[in-house]
Amino acid sequence: MKEKPAVLFTEDEIQKRVRGLGAEIGREFAGRAPCVVGLMKGCLVFMADLIRAIPLDLSCHFLRVRSLREDGAAAKVDIVYSTEVPYEGQDILLLDDIIDTGITLKFLLDHIQERRPRALRVCTLIDKPGERKIDVHPAWAAFTIPEPTKGFLVGYGLDYDEHYRGLPYIGTISRPGPADGRRSTLSRES
Repeated sequence: MKEKPAVLFTEDEIQKRVRGLGAEIGREFAGRAPCVVGLMKGCLVFMADLIRAIPLDLSCHFLRVRSLREDGAAAKVDIVYSTEVPYEGQDILLLDDIIDTGITLKFLLDHIQERRPRALRVCTLIDKPGERKIDVHPAWAAFTIPEPTKGFLVGYGLDYDEHYRGLPYIGTISRPGPADGRRSTLSRES
């Protein structure tokens, strides 16, 4: 049986913050047509709401990455899916669901910078600076959780083992243990 998540951010709090982010991003990219690149699958719901809140003409593209870590060791990051993203000379807004260690984000920033965009900004649903291993910072975060969390974040596109994505709020469930059998090595697929 699935655990009922404890609510961390309500649907109303999320929608209010997303509208605010849309206005801020709209001012930052005023007069331009940003290329929004979302990391699948976790940012899908956030991306859908945010692009409707940005008062600009924009294009949308998607990436999917896989980051494998074992026992806190350095990650191996691969891009496993990408649409044709026209990075060169473009204003890129990279959307992520959660920035924790920064390893995946650093890999993506380097990958995109090599393609010489005019501008590159990052917006994340959840920023967890207390878990950072690499010094990277988003331009915008819907919510910041400064200290490591005891629970696992789910809802509003965030999942645990493909469950909970459709919740309209962000909540926490107990952090699964090694006996759980699912995701026995730490891995992240956005």
